[in-house]
Amino acid sequence: MPDFKDVATLTKQVNNNVPARRFLSSFFAPEFLKTIHAELDTVENSRTLAPFKREGAKMTTDNRGGYTKRPFHCYEIGLQRPTTAFDVFKAQPGEPAIVNDPMDPNARQAYILGQDSADLNNKINRTIEKLSSDALFNGGYKILDEDGNQIDSIDFGFKSTHKITKTGDERWGKSGAKIITDLEKLDTIVGEDSGKAVMDKVFGSDVWATAQESESFMKAFDRINQQGNSVNGGAIRNGLGARLVGYYNGSRIWVYDEVYFANGQKYSFVPKDKILAIGEGASLVLYYGCVGNVKDGWFMGERFAKTRYDEDEETQLLIMKSRPLPVIREADAVAWAKVL
Repeated sequence: MPDFKDVATLTKQVNNNVPARRFLSSFFAPEFLKTIHAELDTVENSRTLAPFKREGAKMTTDNRGGYTKRPFHCYEIGLQRPTTAFDVFKAQPGEPAIVNDPMDPNARQAYILGQDSADLNNKINRTIEKLSSDALFNGGYKILDEDGNQIDSIDFGFKSTHKITKTGDERWGKSGAKIITDLEKLDTIVGEDSGKAVMDKVFGSDVWATAQESESFMKAFDRINQQGNSVNGGAIRNGLGARLVGYYNGSRIWVYDEVYFANGQKYSFVPKDKILAIGEGASLVLYYGCVGNVKDGWFMGERFAKTRYDEDEETQLLIMKSRPLPVIREADAVAWAKVL
């Protein structure tokens, strides 16, 4: 194997292939389907009481409620990456072109395949993270093709009370801002509608910067965790890149700065001006539709991958497929506020 010494090109390659973070999608429990369609029961909380009955009276008929059956389709992500003879005969990033014992074409082809597999997998993971972000912060998302045209859209039916927008002087950083009241309102909305306590809040980067300038918030903010140990400002949720910055009113406070690029522009997965509140045990599911093909068979899993060659075997194609579908089954357990 060659000694990778070309720092500039190697660094560029590494930066382009950083593992995609999966913080927001980690709130969704994965579930694998045997089909590419799903009929899902979306939970709509019905917190009613059980009535008594008089002695000798008929039993009370209690019909099922609080569920809406809705059909969903798991659309396919299908990527292919070509490798030609030109690719395997040229030096790879960080590989000196003239050195003792350079890579031979066979080793280089295997190296390229490994790099391409990681790259395509990262692209799919970023798409899943984007869908998860849109579901949580917007209450739904659009399914777009490679040209940006809409194929379909999904709306999880967030109530208007779960989508708060502060305006004028009520915005954080302004004279009429009430940061503590706004945070407690999110807790109340989720608690009353879903019966779940808010255990996680995700702050946009600008929101977190503004909150730190509030003396009243910082006095109430807890940088000490429940065991009495100092919170590591660089703490990570399951190694997925979010910072646990402390606690407030029993909720973990997270800051997540991960970005993605589209049309030459940089975007944040977490809107910089919003706060997300998620109830403990909220019914959030990341469905994966069945993937594969007729020749190789069908698989229940996150990915399907294979290689094939063109007719004259001059081009190798790495194929990777996935059918992810993040679903909020319990919209009452999620709320957000736009505070800037």
